[in-house]
Amino acid sequence: MRDPTAVPERERTREREGGTTIAGLRIVAEHGLPEDLVGRAEDRIRQIADAYDLEFRGVTVTREVTLQATPRGDLETVWGAADAGDEVIVFVTEMPRLYASGPEAPLLGKRSRNSVVMAELDTGGSAAVVSLPAFGALPRRRFLSALEAVIESLKGGTPDPFTGRRGLAVVHEDESDHVLAVGIRNRLRLVFGMVRGNRPWRLIPTLTGMTAAAAAAASFGVFFSTIWSMANALSSWRLAAISVLALVLASVWLIVNNRLWERTSVTSTPRARLYNTATVCTVAFSWIVLYAFLFGATLVAAMIVIDESFLSSQLGFPSEFRSYVHLAWLATSMGVFAGALGSSVDSHDDVLRATYGYRERLRRQKSEGPENSE
Repeated sequence: MRDPTAVPERERTREREGGTTIAGLRIVAEHGLPEDLVGRAEDRIRQIADAYDLEFRGVTVTREVTLQATPRGDLETVWGAADAGDEVIVFVTEMPRLYASGPEAPLLGKRSRNSVVMAELDTGGSAAVVSLPAFGALPRRRFLSALEAVIESLKGGTPDPFTGRRGLAVVHEDESDHVLAVGIRNRLRLVFGMVRGNRPWRLIPTLTGMTAAAAAAASFGVFFSTIWSMANALSSWRLAAISVLALVLASVWLIVNNRLWERTSVTSTPRARLYNTATVCTVAFSWIVLYAFLFGATLVAAMIVIDESFLSSQLGFPSEFRSYVHLAWLATSMGVFAGALGSSVDSHDDVLRATYGYRERLRRQKSEGPENSE
């Protein structure tokens, strides 16, 4: 048995005041992707708790609170106290977190400035905040691995279970340990995780006006022979350029028209840049999915409606499958242009919910009470 006097000071600070034995594990997850992920991984989380001789005490879902303060601050917000009792409490948030080192904070060189915070541990208690987007678009495996390390660290089994892991660095500051995911690769992983958190596949069904306008404009290209001739007169690279232009302009219109761009006057510059990057990627992903679906539908419709011999007579040369592809290609690009204009009649709130800045402000307003909401 290890001599207590040999225990490093940092490890002794993690023991509970009053000698309380840590006996349970509780997960507190935000509503949305964290709730879904934790729910699907609940059996595995139970196994992890058993491996550390902890009783798994379930999952608590916070629907109106943003978990992005500190472990101790989140305990006070959710539990109404700064003491977790005899439990290890792990807060799982969908909000990205950045660590900006300053003159008063420990430095790890330039890599630590605005690094991605994967987790933050309360060194004086048994609570931690884990930022789900830091684990990327497929977070389950990395999240469960980080959860094990968090439990091991909070129980005091080893001083720093995260130390030595590739791409990670630990900064000890005040009463918290910041686990940082450093490097460009982890920064990109954070962006992909944020796009996953925005769930862009849910954005398209809310844009009924956009979809209807895009489909109507694309069908116009199927029934008018002028479009047939124009499409087959254009080379593939010109059609590709038109597609890219259509997607860029449509994305810009959707962002500007719905005021999705986060302003630095409202949000800090590093966080605003991060939110805007995720918003651009989310909107672009939605448009690409819509474009692919619309292209497939237009191509099938053209092959059903337009007889091959009639298409040949209009084009002045024998038609082939490539002729239908070019026709659908140009018609789809026209549809995307029209769809962007049609998005102006969709629900502004539904579109805003696909952005981090809006969801964060909405939760803060709800947690502060109706008297502070605008």
